[in-house]
Amino acid sequence: MTISTATKPGWLFTLDDSPFVEDSTATQPTSVDTATTTATKTTAAAPKTALFLTESGDSTAISLNDLHQGQIGDCFLISSIGELARTESTAISNMIKVNANGTETVTLHVASNGQLPGFGTTAFKTTTVVVTNSFQSTSVNNGATQDVVGGVKEIWPQVLEQAVAQLNGGWSSIAYGGNPVIAMEELTGHAATAMSPASVTLASLQSMITANDMIALDTSPLGNATYNLVGSHAYMFEGLVTKSGTTYVQAGNPWGFDQPSLIPVSALKSAFAEIDVGHPT
Repeated sequence: MTISTATKPGWLFTLDDSPFVEDSTATQPTSVDTATTTATKTTAAAPKTALFLTESGDSTAISLNDLHQGQIGDCFLISSIGELARTESTAISNMIKVNANGTETVTLHVASNGQLPGFGTTAFKTTTVVVTNSFQSTSVNNGATQDVVGGVKEIWPQVLEQAVAQLNGGWSSIAYGGNPVIAMEELTGHAATAMSPASVTLASLQSMITANDMIALDTSPLGNATYNLVGSHAYMFEGLVTKSGTTYVQAGNPWGFDQPSLIPVSALKSAFAEIDVGHPT
């Protein structure tokens, strides 16, 4: 079963029966990376870059504000990266090693048998991917002014996105969607879980927050206009807000714009199709 809903220029989302999948109608890369190749190079002169920068308004160099999903259908990955940034930003700085030749070595995780993790994987081992700084023109933070401080562009989101693409076999492995459960496992090396929103209560959310869990919120194909949620899209959990005795979920759009409104905890089951929970440490 495939149901599509065009919601924003550049994105067309499809939801397969299982797992949650996002698709994209934006122009796809003309070449595909593998673990032994590099991304397509653009003809424009490469800007000055730095792995981490602290932008105006941010208190830390690694921030949710650093994420602006490009025209690749990988909201499942960008939202997972955002949740790792929210819960354990030092894990991101620790997993990226800058090499003397200008590349980065990124530590990711596979199943203990050496295969890519899947639903039900409980044992993991580390692996490394070497990333160059030639990123896809449609990748995360591809805008000329996104994450730029003093003419220098921050690139840690691009590095992580490319590393996961290479781990999975190339850009096409993430360009047409996936599930945050798998992305969280590849990033952290810890088992993640998909939950029914109907089973999530305020108490369970508070328990997840106390445990410092990563939380991704996945919509159905139809989305939910009441809360400005687009269809078949993965959102980041940003926190709980209480107003006039009602507690709301603040979700974050990995696009970096078109943010949802506050969602009452009691409305989670109507707003989302799945809630994914991972563990950064």
